[in-house]
Amino acid sequence: MLTSQPSTRPTNGRRIEDTIMDLLDEDPTNEELLIQKIQTHHSHDESQIYANLLKVLTSLDIPETEAKEIWEEVSANQSKLSQCLGREVGFRVALLDYFINHNQKIENPKIIEIRLFAETEKLILVDELTRLYNRRHFETALVREFKQATRYNHNLSLLVIDIDDFKKINDTYGHVMGDEILKQVAKKISTSLRVEDTACRIGGEEFAIIFPQSNETQALKAAEKLLEACRTIQISGKPVTISGGLVSYPEKAKRCEEMYDLADRALYTAKDSGKNQIVVYSNEKRRSLRFDANLELYCVLPDKTIRSISKNISITGIAFETEDELNLNDSIPVVLRESDSQHEISAKIKVVRKQKLTETSFSVGAEFVELSNESQSKLADLYLLHQFKAKSPVGVES
Repeated sequence: MLTSQPSTRPTNGRRIEDTIMDLLDEDPTNEELLIQKIQTHHSHDESQIYANLLKVLTSLDIPETEAKEIWEEVSANQSKLSQCLGREVGFRVALLDYFINHNQKIENPKIIEIRLFAETEKLILVDELTRLYNRRHFETALVREFKQATRYNHNLSLLVIDIDDFKKINDTYGHVMGDEILKQVAKKISTSLRVEDTACRIGGEEFAIIFPQSNETQALKAAEKLLEACRTIQISGKPVTISGGLVSYPEKAKRCEEMYDLADRALYTAKDSGKNQIVVYSNEKRRSLRFDANLELYCVLPDKTIRSISKNISITGIAFETEDELNLNDSIPVVLRESDSQHEISAKIKVVRKQKLTETSFSVGAEFVELSNESQSKLADLYLLHQFKAKSPVGVES
């Protein structure tokens, strides 16, 4: 009995190669019509389309500057063979004859069904668990899209995201649940993208999304939409959250080689300042130390007293949980104390992130808006103390 096999086609970002294979399945005889059909799906010029056609048919990487000329020579060879043999010769037969006898790029040809070859090749490029493209395809796609952006003066944006506290999910609920969360996040990514966007799982719980022809504002809007979509994933009644770093060409990145690095730096900044957010890369350089610290947070306001325990802290902000209702952009004075030391830090914080955990508790991310030099010095001392206790340095540079 025949059973259906799982598709090896990624669940996002349709490649031009996939479109070409679908059209070749129809075996069109009109070359110009084939080009027009491809152009309705992809914003490539003729030279790129011819290069991709030859890539699909021969697995040869033909330079774009030569591709159209070679295609025309194959067409001429097809007519010549048909005339000599007195019968119609197919384009693919003429193509094989051309590359064996005229432009000798193929020495030992092997006949194989194109789609079978393509599906086998795709197994190398697709992540088995999430059905997104893998890092290998990501690196190739980013270079290709950057060339497109520079050639046609288009925008290009890259988003790198990471599932927050994924190790804790694995440790608490097991790797089966961890894999399920990865698949659900991948599904949210796929359903949030345009056809021309490309999403990849590039390692562990880290994903990358390429947004062609998207500036910083447009890509950030898409990233925020994805952030909201992922929050609908629940585990034991709590939302799964992601953090992301975004960089755009030509606003911030100038070279293809630096796009991933800059997006990754922005991702670390998002993690460093409370998680569950998207951070756009900034050219400003700063040193930020972050560490897990259970500090007592204490604040007396006219209408209430806030008491909490911090989760982590850095020179730029603090994350904590509270049962008090705080509003975004609230600025409040606080005192931070560590029970087993003499450290007491006074500061003013501004609420920049608020997430409901249960009916009565909230996760809050806040940035320091007032932190004296003395308090910064105490914070640095506290950081060194925690380094000593943990016997392992923790530092993030953004």
